[in-house]
Amino acid sequence: MTTLETFLFGLAGGLLPEVYALYNIRHSWLSDKPSWVKSYFYWLITFAMIFLGGCTAALYSYIGIKLNALMAIHLGLATPVLIQTALKEKPKIS
Repeated sequence: MTTLETFLFGLAGGLLPEVYALYNIRHSWLSDKPSWVKSYFYWLITFAMIFLGGCTAALYSYIGIKLNALMAIHLGLATPVLIQTALKEKPKIS
């Protein structure tokens, strides 16, 4: 699988949680929709996280880790958690 294909599968993985969130509110009336659905800031951050999901998968591929499509999708899906975990860990200074 090429790095571009890996990137695209990573994008798909990053997109999955957003599609699921929208799926969960599909039966709400327009007036009952959460305010974030219409927020430009929300969608900007959402697209950034989807893009980072693709980048994470592509980076793994670029450094030589063999990925299949499912693994690339999983990396895209897990990117927000990976970022959150990395930011929580404080470097140990001795």
